[in-house]
Amino acid sequence: QVVHISNTTEVLGYSAPELHSKPVFSQEKSVVQDDEKLSLHGNGGVLDDVRLLQPVYPDTPIEEIQKRYWQDGVVWVKGLLNPDMVNKMRSDYLTFVNNGTGMLKPGTDPADGIFSGLDWREFLLPGAVRVACGLKDEGPFVDNAIASHSADFYQDFKDAVGRELEPFVGRLAGFEESWCLPRSLLRCAVPGGETTPVHYDQIFLRAGPATSVTAWVPIGDVELEGGGLIYLDRSAEIGKKYEQDFSRVNAELPDADRISAFNRNMEKGGWLDRNAKKFGEHWSRGWLVGAYEAGDVVFHTPYAVHAGAMNQSPNGRIRVSTDLRFVDKTKPYDERWTYIAYSENDPNVASRQPKKSG
Repeated sequence: QVVHISNTTEVLGYSAPELHSKPVFSQEKSVVQDDEKLSLHGNGGVLDDVRLLQPVYPDTPIEEIQKRYWQDGVVWVKGLLNPDMVNKMRSDYLTFVNNGTGMLKPGTDPADGIFSGLDWREFLLPGAVRVACGLKDEGPFVDNAIASHSADFYQDFKDAVGRELEPFVGRLAGFEESWCLPRSLLRCAVPGGETTPVHYDQIFLRAGPATSVTAWVPIGDVELEGGGLIYLDRSAEIGKKYEQDFSRVNAELPDADRISAFNRNMEKGGWLDRNAKKFGEHWSRGWLVGAYEAGDVVFHTPYAVHAGAMNQSPNGRIRVSTDLRFVDKTKPYDERWTYIAYSENDPNVASRQPKKSG
């Protein structure tokens, strides 16, 4: 009989003390710029144990970059892409999604991405977060957000960035043939809105081994308070332990259910928790963040636990970003990610997943 886990954070792993016992995890802190703690907001309240990630640079020795990536589960590389190309993409995207939605403040430059101040709920991305807030998964913004994934301006940008990053990711992860998967996600977050819940990426890539690399690309500058990604300190082993427990309780499910992020043993949307504050406090871990700029790329492992901070940009800037996944094309990988997101044949959309039962 399969155990039904109704609340991941409160139940999963509590029956297995070794999941959160001290000997399991290294006590070495991830590299941070200084000991000053910041305060950010996440879903669930103030995050008062936030520190700064230490960036590396394109000319940093690859051995040092690899050490950061494998030890910390995340490495932030400054200036890896052309910022002009990135900011052009920002302008194109915000112009596209603003059509008929009123997202942008009238009279402002789309590249600045200044929010109009309308109800933030109207601008939640399609999918689980929107539904969890009690909203219908429809409307002009939802239509635009979905259509943006297949728009020429985004596909051209994604292909250019993918080609540019493939050699770097190959060196980082030791891939024989580095490949940017066709499926990618394009996101935005307006000031004051609900943000991405706590998760790790392997939940959504279970049809392949945990060997993929995620590149999170900020599309435009993101202030510390601007809603960028936050990473749970020393979290890769935590994510790995969660997935081991999920594999155990999912073992008797049909194949399609077993690899689904939305099966009956999972939280809505495949999250670990909607509440980043509670999750960090439970694991006695702080969160790590950067003041990301156009041209930066943040790479993380499939088990790195992360979330979005709430966008509280002092300038009212909308955060825009894209998630790219890289694999070794000569090795097994999750072939569900060979379809453009939200396209007719994309099997990853939550509404096309097996329904929960039991």
